[in-house]
Amino acid sequence: MDDDAALRAELADTLAAAGLEVRTFPDGRAFLHEQAMLPEGCVVLDVNMPGLSGREVQDELRRTGSHHQIVMLTGAATVPLAVEALHAGAADFIEKPMRPATLRQAVMRALERLRQDQRARGRTAAAQRCLERLSDRERDVLAGLVLGLANKIIAYRLGLSTRTVETYRAHLMDKLEVSSLSDAVRLALEAGLEPKGAIMRADGPG
Repeated sequence: MDDDAALRAELADTLAAAGLEVRTFPDGRAFLHEQAMLPEGCVVLDVNMPGLSGREVQDELRRTGSHHQIVMLTGAATVPLAVEALHAGAADFIEKPMRPATLRQAVMRALERLRQDQRARGRTAAAQRCLERLSDRERDVLAGLVLGLANKIIAYRLGLSTRTVETYRAHLMDKLEVSSLSDAVRLALEAGLEPKGAIMRADGPG
């Protein structure tokens, strides 16, 4: 998006020539009005736009949980703002005027970053679905394993016998369809399991 209609059309033609589907918007408000209905992609926007600035559009996308990747266009006077946008999660920034190839390459990198993000989110969602198979107690035991605790420490913190913890451990590995402790821990980490409650007690048997 850019408030300069001629530049906006030129950028759109450059990206369309690379085989990309392109939508253009005159300003940030017009884009934000429709962005929820758009597929995840790369947003090319100018840092310095009337109305909402590029940074304000970026902040609004973050606030709404959008996964769009952002390539920020900037003039020499606004490079510090573009660097700030990078720190806020933008994929890249390009100083104007730019060569068409520079824009294409930046957008392609951003789209590859989006694909990697989508794959990572897919792995997280799959891992979370696996953990939904576990009972609350099995999740507690798994949390203890994530913390690197021995069975007897897990048992003490949860008020169980060591034998019971061993049983829960065997059951959770069956439910998660893993054959090793490291695979169970990896799955828990991918799912974002956060140890909490009794398993976080600092004391334990000697």
